[in-house]
Amino acid sequence: MRILITAQASYSHLAPLVLPVAEAARRAGHEVAVATGAAVVEHIEKRGLTAFTLPDVKALGEVMQGGALQRPPGMENIGSVTVELQPEFFAAAFIGQLAGPSARGVLDVARDWRPDVILHESTEYGGYLAAEHLGIPHGALDIAPMAPYAHPAVKDALNRQRTALGLEPVSDSWHPFRAFRAGVVPEDFYPTGSRLPGARHYRVPAQASRGALDPDIARLPVDRPLVLATLGSNAPRLPGGASTLLHTIIEALGELPVTGVVALGAERDPQQWEGPRADNVHLTSFVQQELLLQSSDLFLTHAGFNGTREALSAGVPMVAVPLFAEQSHNAARLQELGVGVRLNAEDVTRETLSAALRTVLADDSYRSRAQGLQRRAHALPDLDRLVEDAAALAG
Repeated sequence: MRILITAQASYSHLAPLVLPVAEAARRAGHEVAVATGAAVVEHIEKRGLTAFTLPDVKALGEVMQGGALQRPPGMENIGSVTVELQPEFFAAAFIGQLAGPSARGVLDVARDWRPDVILHESTEYGGYLAAEHLGIPHGALDIAPMAPYAHPAVKDALNRQRTALGLEPVSDSWHPFRAFRAGVVPEDFYPTGSRLPGARHYRVPAQASRGALDPDIARLPVDRPLVLATLGSNAPRLPGGASTLLHTIIEALGELPVTGVVALGAERDPQQWEGPRADNVHLTSFVQQELLLQSSDLFLTHAGFNGTREALSAGVPMVAVPLFAEQSHNAARLQELGVGVRLNAEDVTRETLSAALRTVLADDSYRSRAQGLQRRAHALPDLDRLVEDAAALAG
């Protein structure tokens, strides 16, 4: 069987689910290919997977820089403020601007390659539109459970794209997800209103390709709780490199009876770091996050979904400081579930951050609830089952 997977031209949209599913499909003996923009094709080919370059597909950042899409208010201050993801921007960006070129590219690919099933990561609507146009079974790989998929602006933008392809309009914003929605966190992470009948949930295996844990981190003191802090791979690219926020994180951890590990970002050499240092805080450019979470007591995070999922899989409670995209919605959900505390970036001071960290460390109920989600995550079927279920769409 031929399975085509479509994704945004951003590594953060590939890594959590698209690449692992593609590899699982290949292991199962299927022909599999990933269709996306040129900016990330190398990441696919490095895995030995087939990549189709969609010539007119760009990353969201490129589209905004080109002026085709107005930046949301506050974007110039990301790192010092939390920029909420507005549904109207989500619809205008991911459907209004990005879906059309992707759909046209996927149609060209599909006419020659003839997939039996098309899977699209959940923010990539071009694969869905192309599948609808060709009458090919399709499904969604949910890499962003808290994105505003159900908003009326999404339905309106979706119907404009459907009309352009000669498709009848739909009355349901969830239409791209109804046939098959593959989630990778337990169902109870989803708010009640976004739990779809027939949605399925799977377990993403730990990634073994990142190597062993850094020996310097392995030798850190064990007589205090370990707190891992990272703002994600995009932090150095934010205005000011999010330096002020990183300064505050290091200072707050330095005041607490903990061992801190702060990942500054892959482009930052800790030896060249000119910000604050603390005796109990280990600075690094990169950390094997998934490995270290297994022995962490608390995760200080920007609440990107992949890190959130990894922490929940490890049973680790969180303090979340969302920066942009759907991170604020993830952070709010963590607080609702009682597995974390949310602080907006503009509200972070040494005092407020210290208080949030102390709260989560001192109250065992945060960890207990996180471990409950961990147990439910570990009970989910693996990605081999996801591939079986996706292949079954073709009958």
